[in-house]
Amino acid sequence: MSVGYSVVYHDGHYVPSAAAVLPVGSIALRYAVSVFEGVRLYAGAHGAVTAWLLDQHLERLRNSCRIMGLDDDECAEVPRILRHLVEVNEVTGDSYVRIAVSAGNAGGIDAAAEPVLTVTVTPSGRKRWLADDTGMRLTISGWSRPGPATFPNEAKNISAYAGPRLALAEARRDGYDNCLLLTVDGLVSEAPTATVFLVEGDRLVTPRLADAVLPSVTRAWVLATAADLGLSAAEEAVTPDRVRAADEVFLCGTGIEFGPVREVDGAAVGSWPRRPVTARLVEEHFAQARGHKPATHVVLGLEGVHR
Repeated sequence: MSVGYSVVYHDGHYVPSAAAVLPVGSIALRYAVSVFEGVRLYAGAHGAVTAWLLDQHLERLRNSCRIMGLDDDECAEVPRILRHLVEVNEVTGDSYVRIAVSAGNAGGIDAAAEPVLTVTVTPSGRKRWLADDTGMRLTISGWSRPGPATFPNEAKNISAYAGPRLALAEARRDGYDNCLLLTVDGLVSEAPTATVFLVEGDRLVTPRLADAVLPSVTRAWVLATAADLGLSAAEEAVTPDRVRAADEVFLCGTGIEFGPVREVDGAAVGSWPRRPVTARLVEEHFAQARGHKPATHVVLGLEGVHR
């Protein structure tokens, strides 16, 4: 991972990155109570960097805070904090912002959480799937996402990534670049840090939120943008066989941006490297993110999602 910029925001102060620490006895470290968002900064035509879909990310962050019992009052300060970090660190290129709200106080498993806000910025360009136009080798994992009665999948909490981390490590040991996790019922859910879309003819299909899927901001953008590109888009139950039979497959998310998939379990996807729908979405994404075109109006629709 790239080294981040030297100045970060942590617990009310702008400090060197090495000073942004939590106590060893904090609830965040003992019980994994820490929610976060990743936000992309993109350099525009005139050199200024802009946070892409920041409002939607902050909406989801507040929702995660409510689910995990963390006060979300400081979320309103994030735009101001981010502007200062960009200025003091002299950020001019594409970057990745991590915004975390963590339970920084000590206590037992039932103790009330006292939130600590941390904001960091790290230079970040394209992953190799886009930079080198290589395409991912994907596998369907034997690991599954938890059901809604086990953990609320709509909370972007660090504990939700422990199982997917193991699944990704296993996939890479087996020679794959990434993997798809299944629901407990055997339906396709999502990748460890990204959502998945299939292209079937002129239709875009992605698993339903009910299939243990995080309400992804990039997912919402793709669904909202599809109509502008003359595509229909649907959220449906997706089986592993349906992924293998798709004309195109891609992963998307803030960190990965877009990850075109060239193979699933060793079999070529569609007519790879031909992937016209994915290419149009990638082109549209960067045109909007860099301010060359108006941004699609994106609604996450989180009302009623949390329990």
